[in-house]
Amino acid sequence: MFKLGPNFKETLEFISTKPSEYSRFHIPMVYMMLFNWQNSLAKDLETSLILSNLITKALTIYNKNNKDKSYAELLKIKKIDIGKVKKSDLSRELTIPRETTRRKLDDLVKKNLITINAGAISILPVCFNIENLNNILKNFTSCLNLTITNTVNKDQNIREEVSTTYLLNNFSITWFYLNTMMQDLALIWKKYFATLENWFIFGTCGLNQNYNYNDHKQLHKLADDEIENFISNVTNEENSRGLNPTTISDLTGVSRQSVVRNLKYLTDSKILQREEETNLFSVTTDPYFKKNIVEQLKRIYPPISKNVSLTLQSL
Repeated sequence: MFKLGPNFKETLEFISTKPSEYSRFHIPMVYMMLFNWQNSLAKDLETSLILSNLITKALTIYNKNNKDKSYAELLKIKKIDIGKVKKSDLSRELTIPRETTRRKLDDLVKKNLITINAGAISILPVCFNIENLNNILKNFTSCLNLTITNTVNKDQNIREEVSTTYLLNNFSITWFYLNTMMQDLALIWKKYFATLENWFIFGTCGLNQNYNYNDHKQLHKLADDEIENFISNVTNEENSRGLNPTTISDLTGVSRQSVVRNLKYLTDSKILQREEETNLFSVTTDPYFKKNIVEQLKRIYPPISKNVSLTLQSL
């Protein structure tokens, strides 16, 4: 379909130079996938990271052996055999302790998401019963269409567009790259935030301010939309209405006790800040954090760009 699919360099240039425009759809998409990781299927962030890794391994095999790759066809399969996967390899690849990896694989078996027979793992079709799938794909179509418009088509009248239906009809490709992207991002942010839960809670506060930014950006003068100004724009005073621990717990599905514990880590690390009178938490305006987070954004934009450009080239 997309004969002029953008290459990695073109995609990276767009995402890096218009981060607010792209993140308007990317951040909610990642948030919904994290919400699913916490509350659906595996119901645990690290267990879901392992499942996501196994799904990408399964889809690599499936895409090589099947021409029909639609969502409907995936739901009809009996299983996808991956073969033997060493726990030590998974542990090293995902930076999860080996014993934790073993225990979480057992959880996936108990939840009837995978089977393990003599070390050989198979993915079951229930893994593709994905909550919020249409909304996830709707946001991903917006990410892809923005990329097309701002790269290969920016000086042309051609306006080929991706649709949610098209992604469903090419679902095994779409889901492979989305899961690959989530793994790449999870490993980068896990290293920065120490845990996936911290990333999820930070992301919840950041998404709230991102929504505020989109609602109010016409009401005051902001810095240009570029990577160095992205956090400054999002944390502008008009956007910094924070969230309290109970609301964060309700939005994420993480217990309030865990939210409070994680908020302490995030505020002690000056990643989030707390308004004492209201007990509301928002992304910090600390200058050191802003400089630090810009460096993190520079690390995540390449894997985002890689998976977006490969998705468009593969469709």
